[in-house]
Parts: sequence; C-alpha cells; structure tokens
Amino acid sequence: MGSNKPPKNLTAILQQRDKVTGSNNNIPAFIMKWAPFIIILLTAIVYSKAIFNEFSIFDDDFFIRTNPLVKDLSADGLRKILTSINSGKYQPLTTLSFAIEYRLLGFNPILFHFTNILLHLISTLLAFKFTERLSGNRITAIIVAFLFALHPMHVEEVAWASERKDMLYAVFYLWSLLVYLKYRESGFKRKYYVTGILIFLASLLSKSEAITLPLVLVAIDLYNGRTMKAGVLLEKIPYVVFSVIIFAISLVSKNTDGGLGEVSVASYGFVNRVFFFTSVPAFYIAKLIAPVNLSAMHYYPDMHGGLIPWFYYASLPFTAGIVWFFVKLPSFYKANRAFIKQQVLFGISFLVLTIFVMPQLVFVGPSLTPERYTYIPYIGLFFIIGQCITAIAIPAKKKIVFLVLGAFGFTFMVLTFMRIGIWQNDEALLGDILDKNSDVADCSYFYWLRGNKRLERQDMPGAIQDYTTAIQQHHGYIEAYSNRGGAYFKSGDVPSAIRDYDSSLHYSPNHAMSYYNRGAGKATIGDFAGALTDYTRFLQYRPNDPNAYGDRGMVRLALKDSGGACEDWKKAVSLGNGTVTQFLQQICK
Repeated sequence: MGSNKPPKNLTAILQQRDKVTGSNNNIPAFIMKWAPFIIILLTAIVYSKAIFNEFSIFDDDFFIRTNPLVKDLSADGLRKILTSINSGKYQPLTTLSFAIEYRLLGFNPILFHFTNILLHLISTLLAFKFTERLSGNRITAIIVAFLFALHPMHVEEVAWASERKDMLYAVFYLWSLLVYLKYRESGFKRKYYVTGILIFLASLLSKSEAITLPLVLVAIDLYNGRTMKAGVLLEKIPYVVFSVIIFAISLVSKNTDGGLGEVSVASYGFVNRVFFFTSVPAFYIAKLIAPVNLSAMHYYPDMHGGLIPWFYYASLPFTAGIVWFFVKLPSFYKANRAFIKQQVLFGISFLVLTIFVMPQLVFVGPSLTPERYTYIPYIGLFFIIGQCITAIAIPAKKKIVFLVLGAFGFTFMVLTFMRIGIWQNDEALLGDILDKNSDVADCSYFYWLRGNKRLERQDMPGAIQDYTTAIQQHHGYIEAYSNRGGAYFKSGDVPSAIRDYDSSLHYSPNHAMSYYNRGAGKATIGDFAGALTDYTRFLQYRPNDPNAYGDRGMVRLALKDSGGACEDWKKAVSLGNGTVTQFLQQICK
C-alpha cells in the first residue's frame, strides 16, 4: 500500500480546481443542496413505467425463468450458484439476486424491474458522489448524475430484467471507486483499502467486465497527481489478482458456451473491418449527443458490390474529427487550458478503459454496437462536459450553456420515457428492432421470434406473415416452416400446414416435430395411413412421448387396428398420458 500520509499535491490540486470553477458559487444554495435528490426523484418517475414491463424474450428465459439455480436458496443451492456457469456467464451475485426475488414473489416481473430501477437510482447517487469527490466540484457532479440517470442510451440496461448483472456490477464498481478516493484522502487507512477490494470483488462476481477497475484506479492516481512509484503499483496487486482469476473463468465460460467468436466478420475484408472499428467510437459519441434511432440490435450491414453503407466509411473522418476536437478543446479556454486538458485526458481514459469493447477486426457478437456498453463508460464523457461547463469564465456564456444543457436534459427525459415503452413486451421490442434494421437483408430470426409471440396470442394472420418473411429472407429456415405450419393448422388451412411440414422435412429429414405435426395434419384430412407413418417415424426419435402414442392409437383405431390402438394407449398411460384412459376402458376389454 502507499505511505501513511495524504498525497503531497492532492490538496493543492483540489484548491486549483476550486479556483477554476469558483464562479459556480453564484448558483443558489438550495439548488446546490437539493439537485441530487431532484434528479433521483425525476429518474424514479420516468423509470416507474418500466415496473410494469414483461420479461423479455432475450436472455430473461436463460438467466431467470428457466434457470434452475434461481429456484433453490438452500445451502446446496447457494453452493451451486457460487460454482455454476449459466449460459456462458459466471455471475453468482446476479443469480443470487434473482433467487431472492423468486423466493419472495415467484416469477413476477414487477419485483425484478423494481430492483433494476432501484439499483439505477443507487448508481446515479454513487456517480454523483464519485465525481463530486474526484473533481471537488458539486456542479460537475450534478451534471454527471443528471446525464447518467436520464440518458436514453441507458434504458436498455435498466428496462431489461436480465441486465441485472450490469446494474449490480455498476453499483459495486462505482462504490469501490468512491471508497478508493476515501482511502487516499484518509491518509491510506487500511480499513478503506480492504473495504474497497471487497466491494470490487462483489462487482466482479456480478459481471466480469469489472476487471477494468484496477486500470481506472491508476487513471485516478495520475489525475490527482500521484507519482507512479513501486508502492503505488503494488497496492493494486490484489485488484489485479482478482481480475485475472475472474477473467480466466470468463474465458473458460465463453469457450464452453460458444460465446467467443459468435460472428466472424472475415468475409467483409480487412478494409471494411477497419471502418467497423472506427464506427464504434463514432456511434457512441454521436448517440451521446443525439440518442435517436436506438435499437436493442445494431446488425452488421449488408454488402453491395463489396461495399458497406457510406456512413461506415464516413466514420473514419468523423472519428478523426472527434479526436481533433478533444485535442483542440483546451485551446478554447484562454486561462484554463492546462485544467481542461487534464479533464479531457482523464475523461477519455475513463471511457476507453471501461468500455473494453472486443476489437472489431477479429470476432464479435451479433451486434456491432450494443447500447448497454455505455452505462459506466459514458461517465467519462459526462465528466468532461461537466468540468468544461463549470470552467467557463464568462457568466453570460455559462448561463447560455446551462440553458442548452437543460433543453438537452428535458429532451433526454422524454426520449427515455418513450424508449422504456419499447421494452414493455416482446412484440413491441421485436417490432422496434425490425423497424430499425429494415435495410438489413436477413432479419429472419427476429421475424421468427415475433411470429412465435403472435402465435402465442392467437394472431394467426400476423404470425403467418412474419414466418413468411423469415422464409423469404432465409430459405431453408426449418423452424419458420414448422411454426408457420402450426399457424396454418390452427387457422384451419390444413393443406398449407402439411406443405410447410413437407418443406421443413425437405431441408431437415430428422426434424422430429415436423413428423408429429404432419401426422396430425394428415389425420385431420383423413389420410390415416400417412398419419400412422409420420407418428411412427416421430416415435423413432422420441420413443417415450406419451401424446404421440395416444394420437397413434387413435389413427390405428381409424384404420380398424383396435389391437394396435390398445397397445399404444396402454403405453401412453404408462408414460403419464391419462387422457386415453377412457378408450382403454371402453374399447380395450
């Protein structure tokens, strides 16, 4: 650990920052005092809409509803939570939070969403406390907290129940940073050092992305003028050790689950991949200022003649322009250039270190620029904004900037409130994804998903339309053919249903459910011999299906094979199908 006295120049640095931002003292005291609480209240009101959202089709099944770990809070269940990997993720504290909620209210989404909102409010308060203590500037902290709490890019994190991992990791991450600052200011008291490490470990056990924290600690030290001596670096060793362990577990988890390299972009060519790389910072900076056209999925683009859409190529000069702007930003301040340079360097470092995006030149996930990646990283940019505003020397200019910021803030609140509604149910979310990716040639998976949701609520025309679009975009989509067959069957168009099952089996001769469903279709139109063949084929794949034995028994009875029918019904009853008991009693003497 460091020496047992405060850093030599920390007090001087804070005094210099107070001098630079001293013009904020003309802001009414009641605003300075109550602004954080007003922000919390506004955020709670805006996000209260999310409490009544349903679970999402994305990940909420894997991590919550069908996760066996969530249903067991016994001693053995806790052991499994701490030692298990679920869907390629090691996040025991997150799973534990789900298990506690399940114990309280079962799978009622209200509690899950309420908890996420509560965690977002806590993160907002921690972001305020952290930036206030770091900068010594309450106005900067208010600006950071306001933007953090109500920026539309953060809706995905809060409104998506299974993103609890980001909510928990953020709370512990920011809390650990805050305790580290207390550790430094206290003269390096051991209790703050140990507490900070334990809180950091909790962040790691919520989500592995917390491994970036040791690097952020170094950035904080440099920002506050701490010399990088051996002792300063040695005090980070426990943080690094825990990070390495969790990172190793994360790699094994992803490899086991097939998470790494989900999508290869090698087919785009090296040059296009370079523009994918530059499009990432361009996207996040652009959405910081203009958070419109947001989507839960930002697909990789289609190529036309070896070219990708023009805005990816434009991202290179745009990114270069961003770099130029940040380099030149200090020169806009005649008296405070060194101060602004320091804020820009720290803010950008915080952004880069925390966003930790996998390089787009190799393998990536299905989404090029996930919006949820900005939750903590945006604090770095918000910090620059806050410090630059408070450093404006001319009161009239500062007042104008505050008015502009207020207009942006109000707009963000409205956009956030509207965006929360997109997450109210799966059909609304899938519809939004499809609307925002209308220029992508193959969105078949999302049409298939929305078709499933429409099928669930008995909207057969809508389901058939979505399955048809999925098939048009992706020929040989077995599940789309099979499910469209089910929609046709339920709507009474049995011949069309049989044709879809034929198509499904054409592309996949071993697709068991297509045999079963085609058998039902053939039985409906009186083709009992064909139905018998299909049910028999299905039972070759699933020999212990009680319903198939019951249905085949009915077909055999129609074919006047009462002995075979009785044999099937007895098997069905032995496997748990009680619906055919009456036939055994009436027909099988």
